[in-house]
Amino acid sequence: MLLKLIFVLIAVVHTGLCEHESVKRCARAVSACHLTPQGTEGPYYWKSTVRRNITEGKPGTPLRLLITVLDWRTCSPVPNAVVDVWQCDALGIYSHFIGASMGYFEAKSDNTTFFRGTLVSDLEGRVVFDTIYPGWYRGRATHIHIKVHIGANLTNIDGEMYATGGHVSHTGQFYFDDNLTDKVATVAPYMTNNIRRTRNNEDGIYTSEDGASMIAPIQFLTNEFTGGMKTEVTVAIDPTATPELLDNIP
Repeated sequence: MLLKLIFVLIAVVHTGLCEHESVKRCARAVSACHLTPQGTEGPYYWKSTVRRNITEGKPGTPLRLLITVLDWRTCSPVPNAVVDVWQCDALGIYSHFIGASMGYFEAKSDNTTFFRGTLVSDLEGRVVFDTIYPGWYRGRATHIHIKVHIGANLTNIDGEMYATGGHVSHTGQFYFDDNLTDKVATVAPYMTNNIRRTRNNEDGIYTSEDGASMIAPIQFLTNEFTGGMKTEVTVAIDPTATPELLDNIP
């Protein structure tokens, strides 16, 4: 225990962070401030309107997604970051690309918008989305996409607010524990998804992009997972950077 405490104290002194914080809190902050790995954007990104609830009433196990954006250089919150999230529904379908995500490669895009949303981070660098536990589709582990814009503005386009301008400092994906997804797959509407689910270690994107570091920790809101879940994830970015996008894979 003493050696562990000494190691933590060395880490705190070495980083120069959190001079007035407790050892426990500072150690947690130092751990969170490793630069979050970039992830594939995928072919299903589309602009999202500003909103917290992105479900549009579509069924699934409720999931509250809390995201904190930090500046990895200082471990301080990044306020006014524009955060996009998008995901498939319980049956593996993406809005705006319904035909394509069902395997119709010549399909045109459409005007649906479910499970897409944008929010601006508060003074603590936080945004909160209400969504569902995502489903799955062929070849990919269960995941949610994220994109963080810096210096963007909110613009009214046809009565909806969208982010414009600025630059993208992070594009990535969050993943979920396979054992939990096994349980979710046994309840409606997920149980009607007959596509063989790709487990995390079978997903080449997960394994090549350090997906294990992006597993979202889950807290049940009731005694049963069907009663809803919550996850809190941290994205540590360089706000001055504009990383190149990785290869475009779903």
